[in-house]
Amino acid sequence: MPRKDKAKRIDERRKGDQNSIRNRLFEFKREQILEVAERLFYVRGYKSTTVDAIAAELSVTKPFIYYHFHNKQDILHVLVERTMQRNADVFDGIDIENGKPADVLRELCRRTVKLVIEIRTSIAMFWREQKVMPENEKRYMHTMKQGHDAQLTRVIERGIDAGDFSVPDPKLTVLFIQGMINWIYTWYRPEGRLTPDEIAEHVSAMALRMVSAPQAPRRRSR
Repeated sequence: MPRKDKAKRIDERRKGDQNSIRNRLFEFKREQILEVAERLFYVRGYKSTTVDAIAAELSVTKPFIYYHFHNKQDILHVLVERTMQRNADVFDGIDIENGKPADVLRELCRRTVKLVIEIRTSIAMFWREQKVMPENEKRYMHTMKQGHDAQLTRVIERGIDAGDFSVPDPKLTVLFIQGMINWIYTWYRPEGRLTPDEIAEHVSAMALRMVSAPQAPRRRSR
């Protein structure tokens, strides 16, 4: 390889590495802003939390915040989008059209319970602040929730068609199941007597009883 071409490739690689480092640093700073903003929204409320307060908590200036986000609403939008996406990710790798309905429902419930426990602060903040959220955020959350409910309803409808479930109103049953799971954030305590896995097992078993599905043997806690 000619010396000039070799030097050019080395220079391009170096620039690529520098861009990669800058991108990682940018994302790290952005994540710090999101983490602090979410905590302040939870503690103080969205309306009472200013960009100044977020900047002060991070010991940075307001321009630092505005370099990464357009405004406070932009921060909220990213938080909402990220949380709703994590809910959507629950369905990843689960074949709701071909898997055995009881197995699919059980696994979806387990995954959702563990997610609710993991991001309970985010969920608490969103439910509490829903009334004051901008209309576009409310619409986005409603659309995403409708999509999740439709997928879960489809699982139950398949179970009914297969003769595995006995449910007079699949959509209403989904609301019951979602309500049971979504409100875990109000009572879960890390120091409580049940682990997240044990709670997930109990809730998935109750969901299967709601649809009159045969119960699988419960796993023993280790």
